[in-house]
Amino acid sequence: LDFLDQVTLLEPDFAEGWNRRATVHFMMDAYPKAMNDIRKVLELEPRHFAALSGMAAIFKVYDRKQAALDAYSRVLAIYPTMRSAQEEVGRLSEELAGEAL
Repeated sequence: LDFLDQVTLLEPDFAEGWNRRATVHFMMDAYPKAMNDIRKVLELEPRHFAALSGMAAIFKVYDRKQAALDAYSRVLAIYPTMRSAQEEVGRLSEELAGEAL
């Protein structure tokens, strides 16, 4: 984490530095910090599908199913063959449809 802090400080326009730090924060269950880094990644590179996927995973942690579905849908708009995103869209769509009944 200290190394990635230095990366983001020294190269603030390097989207992957922010994404890697977001991943570490996610793994440490520091979801607000991870989300802040993801927002920076998407500011620098709006088509960063890994950051969008991480965002969706954080939304799932907080049981924000519609927001997670929206984020995974954005992933598929960029990377339509991403199997994990396809599966999550299917699962979340079913869950949300079931809740609407």
